[in-house]
Amino acid sequence: MRTVFGSILGVGLLSAVLLHAPASPAQTPDEQKAWEAQRAQALVEQKIRTEQLEKSRAARRADPMAWVATLDPMSSGGWEFRTVANDGSWASYATTHQMKRSGKTVTAWIRQEFAEPQLDPNGDSYLSVVQKVDYDCAKVQARAVLVIYYAANNIKGGAQTEQADPKQAAWTPVVPGTLGESNLQWACSADKASAAK
Repeated sequence: MRTVFGSILGVGLLSAVLLHAPASPAQTPDEQKAWEAQRAQALVEQKIRTEQLEKSRAARRADPMAWVATLDPMSSGGWEFRTVANDGSWASYATTHQMKRSGKTVTAWIRQEFAEPQLDPNGDSYLSVVQKVDYDCAKVQARAVLVIYYAANNIKGGAQTEQADPKQAAWTPVVPGTLGESNLQWACSADKASAAK
C-alpha cells in the first residue's frame, strides 16, 4: 500500500514540477513563448472538458431516463430495460433469449450500459458489457461464466471476452438490495413464467 501511494505521490509531484518548471536554459525566447502558449491552451482545453463532463453528469442526475432514451433497447435480441442508476451513470437490461434451466440454476444474459468509460481487467475502456450469468435460485448466489466488454454503447465497437470454466467459476452470494439481487429475482421469476407457458 505504501509503495503504491508513494508511486502515485511521486507521479503527482513529477507532474507538478513539469507544469511549473522554468524553461530549460537552452530554449530561445520564441521557444519559451511557444511552450507557454501550448501549456496555456492545454489548461484551457482541460477546463472545458471538465466543465462539459460536469454539465453532462448534472443533466443525467436530473433526468436519468433522458440518457436511457438515447440507448438502443435492442428489442430484437429480447432485451428489456430493467433499471437505471439514480445518477444516470449506468442502465441495466436483461433478456429471456437463450435462457436455460438446470435444476435450481437459471442461466441468463444481462447487459449493462455506462454513460462514461469504464476499465476492464486489462485496462481497456468500455461503455457496454454483457454477461452470461448462472443464478442459483435456491441458494441465492450467482457466477458470471462469460463476460464481453464493448468499446461503445449498445454492445458495439471492439470487444474483449473473458470466459470462465463453469466447473471452476466461484459462486458469489447475492447481496440483498443490490442490482445483483434484482437480476436474480428477475431471472428466477422469468424462468418460472416461461416454463408455465
